[in-house]
Amino acid sequence: MTTDTPATKEIAREMWHVHHGDCIPHMAEQMEPDSVDFSVFSPPFPAMYAYTSEDSDLGNVDTLATESTIHFGFFFKALRRVMKPGRAVIVHCCQIPAMKRTGGIGMHDFRGTLIRIAQRAGFIYEFDWLIRKNPQSQAIRTRSRELQFAGLESDRAASRGTIADYLIKFREPGDNAIPVTSKGDVSRNDWISWAESAWFDIRETDTLNTLEARSEDDTRHICPLQLPVIDRVVRLYTNPDELVFSPFTGIGSEGYMAISRGRRFYGCELKPEYHECAERNLQRAELALETQQQQSLFA
Repeated sequence: MTTDTPATKEIAREMWHVHHGDCIPHMAEQMEPDSVDFSVFSPPFPAMYAYTSEDSDLGNVDTLATESTIHFGFFFKALRRVMKPGRAVIVHCCQIPAMKRTGGIGMHDFRGTLIRIAQRAGFIYEFDWLIRKNPQSQAIRTRSRELQFAGLESDRAASRGTIADYLIKFREPGDNAIPVTSKGDVSRNDWISWAESAWFDIRETDTLNTLEARSEDDTRHICPLQLPVIDRVVRLYTNPDELVFSPFTGIGSEGYMAISRGRRFYGCELKPEYHECAERNLQRAELALETQQQQSLFA
């Protein structure tokens, strides 16, 4: 399903759909309650990336102060409304350096802020994985003096390590009516590796952008989540044909992997360029899945 339908309280049974607009009122008013089997997403990072000029864009603020926490409070309450009891939510985030342009010093505890707001909304905080990031590439990309040799050699008191990513696991209270037990998705060997508290085998460049040959005119998502990360959590927390939801769809990374694994996908995206790019990517994923299924029939 590639275009928005009139406002409805039902999620379509098609393979995927991406709503173009603000996810908070959409979850609160138009999506069916208790309809989502699993949610995975990267929320906008306040004071770090400017995504759009919209007032409803959670990333369009300079600090992690009152404005962004109020936004996230409404967001998590709306997300709780659509989650099925007992099912998991994975939130991808990192800690946020204080912006020097606004007089900030040190680091904002974005991970802790998200956990506290989600708990206040009623989610159960269960765990988080750490995902290693390369310090050399981060020093080059961010030009952070705290990571550079120049900072190390001028005054080590200000030096720090690389900013890692986190996957925060929440769960909607209640009993899960359909256990996640699909065969073949997660082996014991998989779990031996994935149950580690930190994942060191994720390549930072293994994202949707790097897998597709696209022109310079195409929108590039600022911080797409690595596809192997999405693949793992989709396999861990869903059965085939269940609904995966991303309220911040971006270019469609979560949907791309969900569809590739035979799950359905529902998303929301505010930025027009990202919404269009996501639809193209999800169409490709659906076509690839259909081709794979047809080939398996004649194998």
